[in-house]
Amino acid sequence: MHSGTTIGADCDARDKPNLGFNDDVSHLIYEPLNPAIDEIRLLTLHPASQADSTLFCTLSHASLAAETPEYEALSYVWGKPNLSVSILLNDVDFHITPSLASILSALRLDSEARVLWIDALCINQSDVQERSQQVALMRKIYSCCRQDIAWLGELPDNDPEPEPASDNPYRFRPQRSTVREGMEFMYHLTQKNPETLKSLRDKFNNLFSGEDHSSPRQDGFEHVPDLLLGRSDQEKLSALFRNPSFWRRLWIVQELSMAPRVVLMCEGAELNWDALSTLFKDEPYFDAFHTTDHHGGYRFFSSIFLKVKLVEDQRQLSSSALPTRDESSLMDVLGRFRNLQSTDPRDKIYGLLGLVTQDHGIVVDYSKPLCDLYKEATLSIINLSKNLDIICQNPFEREGGPLVLGKDEGAAQAPEMFPSWTAEFHLGRPDCVAILFAQRGIFKAGSRELETPCRLLGPKKDVLILKGSVLGHIGPVLQGGSPNSNARTEAAEIMRMYLGQDALDDPSQHHYAPIIGGKQVSPKETLIRAYWRTLVKDCTTPPRMRRLLKSEIESLDPINRDHLQAGEVLQTFQISLDESKSRSAFSYHPGKDFDFTEVEESKNLVLTYLPWLSYSQRDWMFTVADNGLFLLARPGVKQGDVIAVLDGAKIPMVLRRAETNHKHQDMGEVYQFVCSTYVHGFMDGEAERGVSEGWLEKKDFLIA
Repeated sequence: MHSGTTIGADCDARDKPNLGFNDDVSHLIYEPLNPAIDEIRLLTLHPASQADSTLFCTLSHASLAAETPEYEALSYVWGKPNLSVSILLNDVDFHITPSLASILSALRLDSEARVLWIDALCINQSDVQERSQQVALMRKIYSCCRQDIAWLGELPDNDPEPEPASDNPYRFRPQRSTVREGMEFMYHLTQKNPETLKSLRDKFNNLFSGEDHSSPRQDGFEHVPDLLLGRSDQEKLSALFRNPSFWRRLWIVQELSMAPRVVLMCEGAELNWDALSTLFKDEPYFDAFHTTDHHGGYRFFSSIFLKVKLVEDQRQLSSSALPTRDESSLMDVLGRFRNLQSTDPRDKIYGLLGLVTQDHGIVVDYSKPLCDLYKEATLSIINLSKNLDIICQNPFEREGGPLVLGKDEGAAQAPEMFPSWTAEFHLGRPDCVAILFAQRGIFKAGSRELETPCRLLGPKKDVLILKGSVLGHIGPVLQGGSPNSNARTEAAEIMRMYLGQDALDDPSQHHYAPIIGGKQVSPKETLIRAYWRTLVKDCTTPPRMRRLLKSEIESLDPINRDHLQAGEVLQTFQISLDESKSRSAFSYHPGKDFDFTEVEESKNLVLTYLPWLSYSQRDWMFTVADNGLFLLARPGVKQGDVIAVLDGAKIPMVLRRAETNHKHQDMGEVYQFVCSTYVHGFMDGEAERGVSEGWLEKKDFLIA
């Protein structure tokens, strides 16, 4: 099933030629399936009587609950909905796309029939209920096939879809001339000279560090070690793994992940997926929040191989090759493949459910409104995890905040409005802002878990009830300009805006002492120290992120005080690791089993400058609460917004009182989520302690 499918498509299929014709004849071709026995249809592609003869296919029924006949599945790109090629399907004229006709012609054998499962033909596309039932069986369909054919060949009705030039470090030749060459090169790379991608990356490192001693090449790339890839090799790899729109389609992930065997095919060539498994051998698993670096030599490897690597990770998880099957959680799967494309936004969930190992409880139903599906998926993630990570560290957080707040220009054009607590699963990374931390265990502001299942109110059950405590309210927001402004405001200038020149000139006389419930709740420290700790989020920088130690704070304090007074850039620490110790060709990744106790921090702890983007007006902005708390929040916050710590939330949240409407009239105060926020001095359970000591009160929050 692919993003070009007509399942719930945004356009009306009957506006296209011949789609209505197929609807008219479908009753002559398709007998009802029995969902009680997981029944599917199999397509028999009959041999050609002559080279240019009409494609002739027949359909038969098979039960996945019984012994299933041997069949191959097909993964491909549907292409444009141009049903202009006629075939015989159960002796009835039926129209398909030129893309599918081209693939069937290439797969048709000369002297024997071939049994296939192809979504466009084996599912009655005119029957919405059947489509939903068959999508729910997709995991089983691909798990039971003998092999999955991933078709990468040139398709007649698919225009090339190159990725944005900004992501392309090289100018590659068009796809159509080199897919076959790419497969042949990959065979040479993995069979005749078996190497892992990491070993190629290490050669790359050695080359540019002057440590390579391999024999020179004689092919015009004498300066490049053997198999460390000349330009033509790069073009072949790009033609195979980067240019084809196949790799950008969401549906292929489930298909390739569940099949017991996968073979990549084009006209005249094929490549077994096992060759790719060898290439990625020993690469660490990437979750939804840790994939690749976009600088240095990592960029080339990522631009070519990352999408394939993510599929390989999922194949390993799905085949139980990794012991941590719980890593295929609903949140992780939806996050990892969020950048892949689908025609229907529902596919961003339905097309990946077969990969999830949790009992998520989501039933495939393409008649369900998108808003209801997103609410259901968000609630499922919360109930399964018993925390609010999907809200307070939401990988799908829209730039500008939830549409329901009305700040984003997309709000006026949105066909349906989602509650502020609902993740917008169709958003890719370019549409979202950076989360506070990928390492979701660094902070623990709220209680570890919340009461589940979640409670809901309202006629549409769209008001979420959560417990938590109010820390304060956002004070005046002093930065000028638009949240999307590129205007640069230095750290010292921001400090002057909020804290005054005296706090810079005479730090010892100005202390961070917010008062909540009549109690001064922060250890005594200078305003300038609390300020720079807020901007660095009190942490070291990647690759090994952790909270700053007391001794490191003491060491950084005079440095950052001097830098602020001089108007210079702030600094924090980074635990620097030798890149040769990285287990990944994609990123600075030491691997989950790396023993950090072997790292001598006295030698590896280095000062690094804090990027201005860490507190720029796009992603994060410093501000002060009405009671003196220091915050690093989103630029969309407003004076009077509520700062709260919620049960199950590792990060404090900013809430805004919702406008009164007829849906909420009898509910009292109703709020909407604005964003998560770093609150200095309240990131480690201090709010829970405040409740137990009586200077904070826990209450219900109604979130719309």
